[in-house]
Amino acid sequence: MLNQTQSMIASIVLLNLLGQLSPGPDMLLISKTALNYSRWAAFCVALGITTGVAFWLLLTIEGYSALLQQLPWLQNILMLAGGSYLIYCGYQMLRTVIPQNNSITTPIQEKHFFWKGLITNLSNPKIIFYLGSVMSMAMANVHKPTLKYEIMLILLVQVLLTLCLMIWLFSLPIIKRNYLHWSLAIDRIGGCAFICFGCWLYIQIITSLLYH
Repeated sequence: MLNQTQSMIASIVLLNLLGQLSPGPDMLLISKTALNYSRWAAFCVALGITTGVAFWLLLTIEGYSALLQQLPWLQNILMLAGGSYLIYCGYQMLRTVIPQNNSITTPIQEKHFFWKGLITNLSNPKIIFYLGSVMSMAMANVHKPTLKYEIMLILLVQVLLTLCLMIWLFSLPIIKRNYLHWSLAIDRIGGCAFICFGCWLYIQIITSLLYH
């Protein structure tokens, strides 16, 4: 039988898992990298994404989500930068020809996968408000000073394990073989999705300026 704290942690992990599995730039990047490149390259992306989540979680725990709500201009700047980066990534996907060997052989390229994962995650500052809502239960029921940091570590492990599971799934030979037949169409859809995410952030900025 779970006690109150354990039940709270389980609820937070479940909510975060459901949010992580929803379609978004992070999942698109992980699936694209696992399909087109090596598992190691995809794992580097996963580490970058997890590092980004750690940054947002730390800001949430320290109360910076409330600060962003009080400073909408700062939030707009972050969303403008994030939206521009996502649109750039989408444009790159639309114009890129998929390599036929499905692997990266140049070491200097692999080291950039971590940064690509990190920047993609950081490009959506809206995540801090989602994490704020997920962590609200912990913030309201913290009786032990270190509990919120323990929950943060649990969530980071959950995020990384989920991404590793996605990497394993998308790097299966049968998945890759089928992907080869549809790679061009899938990349076009993925590129359009990235552009749509970026435009959505732009729309959020315009809405904020019009109604605040």
